[in-house]
Amino acid sequence: MIVTLDGEKTRAAFDGGPISELVRLLGLQREEVLVKVNGKLAPEDAKIGAKDKIEIIKVVFGG
Repeated sequence: MIVTLDGEKTRAAFDGGPISELVRLLGLQREEVLVKVNGKLAPEDAKIGAKDKIEIIKVVFGG
């Protein structure tokens, strides 16, 4: 599966399942990212397939 992570395309060995599994596979924390599936924000329990367009955006926060 091709995933766009902060504007960079990367390949992930993921054939489908919940977004939370993909995020974990990529070594990311779910609380630190937003995930768009086919151009729309999606909850972490949403199921994705190999043909979906996935974009992961790291959220920057601090105080």
